[in-house]
Amino acid sequence: MRIWLIGADQAGAEALRQLQKNAAIEVFVTDMIDRPRAVTDRVIDKLDALENVTPMNVNILARRIRPDLILIDSSAAKRNLTRLSGGMVYAEALQNEIAATADYPCIII
Repeated sequence: MRIWLIGADQAGAEALRQLQKNAAIEVFVTDMIDRPRAVTDRVIDKLDALENVTPMNVNILARRIRPDLILIDSSAAKRNLTRLSGGMVYAEALQNEIAATADYPCIII
């Protein structure tokens, strides 16, 4: 099984720890910053790609990555948008729109 993890902050790092227990699961990890929590906590050595995923490009990227499942780390988007007024609400709406737009099964964690 191939999983695309969008964001590797707190929830993404925890998901990676669990997914690493099954060698049959391949995880492709992207984030907007090059050293998210999963990298700084040494859960993974590095990201597979540095990407800003939006509803406009999620399917283009997914066709390249070919995941069976997409996981979206809600804490990663909130990390990047908390300084904006209404940033948390915007981050949640953006994640929901990415999940709704994706042609692949998608879960927000």
